[in-house]
Amino acid sequence: MARTQLGFDIGSSSMKVAVLQGDRLRTEEVRLPENLVDGAGNIALPHAFVQFLKQMKREMSLPRCPAALVLPPSQVICRLVTMPKMTTQQLMMNLPYEFTDFIQGVADQYFCDYALCSMGEGESEEQGIPMMAAAAARQTLAGYVQMFTRAGVRLKTILPQEMALIHLIKGRGEGKEEFCFVDLGHQSTRITVVWRDRVQATRQIALGGRNLDLAVADRLGVDAFLANTYKTSDYQSVLSSSEVTDLCDRIAVEILKVINFYQFTYRSSSLEGIFLVGGGAALPCLRKAIEETVGLPLLSPERLLPGGGQRIETGVFAAGAAMGGK
Repeated sequence: MARTQLGFDIGSSSMKVAVLQGDRLRTEEVRLPENLVDGAGNIALPHAFVQFLKQMKREMSLPRCPAALVLPPSQVICRLVTMPKMTTQQLMMNLPYEFTDFIQGVADQYFCDYALCSMGEGESEEQGIPMMAAAAARQTLAGYVQMFTRAGVRLKTILPQEMALIHLIKGRGEGKEEFCFVDLGHQSTRITVVWRDRVQATRQIALGGRNLDLAVADRLGVDAFLANTYKTSDYQSVLSSSEVTDLCDRIAVEILKVINFYQFTYRSSSLEGIFLVGGGAALPCLRKAIEETVGLPLLSPERLLPGGGQRIETGVFAAGAAMGGK
């Protein structure tokens, strides 16, 4: 019998769920109630979230199986590090010191983990072992485990977005080694370049779907929560308004700056295109602005997740989490 695994990705405006059974994948997206998650991606109302998750579990007919959760970048630090060759026990003792410039409080309050990377050209064990390392507050992790347990979901794995993308491309890259993902999220836009089994670069732009909601709200004279619905349905052709198209152009220009800097830094880069993921990937005006400005083809996430559904771009991280949890 094919093994089943769940993947969850809780954004600031919606929750994405992936159900992976063998090689069969289905993804779902449901909008979160207002104020359930704060601007930093934290669950502001834990009890309400438990009830919401219970309800969604019933409505989506989610199977009883192990689950994996993607943490937002605001709650986990994930970076490429190089460590001297040492035992696992020595590594776990020394790894927290790689995050001393990034974490608050004492190191014991954080949980650290790692995934070894394959050696790249010019790298050797004498120089050090490359690995993707992550650190997250133990209290945050325990809180998620408790909430999911109360909702009847067995949370087995918690991982950063970066590791979800790495799991996503394993064995699905058609011989390619370099992938650029542009996550058009609600609070921000995040560009991540994955090379083989490591994150080569990542940058965040402080513009996202929330800014588009505010532009729509100003145009139509409604609140931002209702404006999100009008944006999605292109009510009164609001996506063609100057307020929205100008903002799309701004986002596209910022993405171009990041990609140009990446290609200047890594002269051997050979990006064949970019994968647009997240809720904003469904907006034709934003897709058009990015494609025309960046000058690279927009690649369909379905290439990596065949059969994932029409809105697979929103469930990419959840799907990667499900794959990594197996």
